[in-house]
Amino acid sequence: MHRFARYLIPFAAAAMLAGCGARESVKDAEVEIGRFHAALDAGDWQKLWAAADPDLREAASREQFGKLLEAVRRKLGAVNKSRQVGWNANSGTGGTFVTVTMQTTFENGTGTEEFVYRKRDERKLALVGYHIQSQDMMLN
Repeated sequence: MHRFARYLIPFAAAAMLAGCGARESVKDAEVEIGRFHAALDAGDWQKLWAAADPDLREAASREQFGKLLEAVRRKLGAVNKSRQVGWNANSGTGGTFVTVTMQTTFENGTGTEEFVYRKRDERKLALVGYHIQSQDMMLN
């Protein structure tokens, strides 16, 4: 039994440390989401595009990204409040990916937003993906 514990303890310690790093990354993502919402409310999506991860810029053109965020702002209005309803963090050779799901109330409706950020080499988080599900946006 002692031999088993000798092998289990290092794995348990590593898992606990990884969990702390994941929580820190989620907190960093929440700060970035606040910045995202402020830029969205100000109509400054170009700032978000400039700071985005290269993978986001390869997946969508600047024009497509701008049209999406302009539509969110035009149809839903400014953000009134937003609360986290889920998160996930995964680390791999491509960096740490943090996905945060927010339930957001806008001036003209509600939506579920999913933010995907990447942290490479201990640098700050960069937006890799933004998705919104909103019946109010579809119907307005």
